Amino acid sequence: MPVARIPSLMRDLTGGKAEVEVAGETVRDVVNNLEKMFPGIKKRLVEGGQIKPGISVFIDGDVTTSSVLEPVGEHSEVHFLPRIGGGCLCRADF
Repeated sequence: MPVARIPSLMRDLTGGKAEVEVAGETVRDVVNNLEKMFPGIKKRLVEGGQIKPGISVFIDGDVTTSSVLEPVGEHSEVHFLPRIGGGCLCRADF
């Protein structure tokens, strides 16, 4: 069964659990099953049927490209991580 890694800011919904086994063949399945186990978690992860813009999903170390439709293997690790902002793509002239 896949393992979902829960970010620290969402562990209040999981009773402090950092990882949980959860059934699912796609990211959508995993999120829906997490919601059954921990009501309210879907609202923090999903908006308009898609993963929220501030959340990145990694499956077995690779960032997903099709988000909720991405397949999840039987022994996969699914990480939900808040994106880190900041930095500048500009060049400072001194």
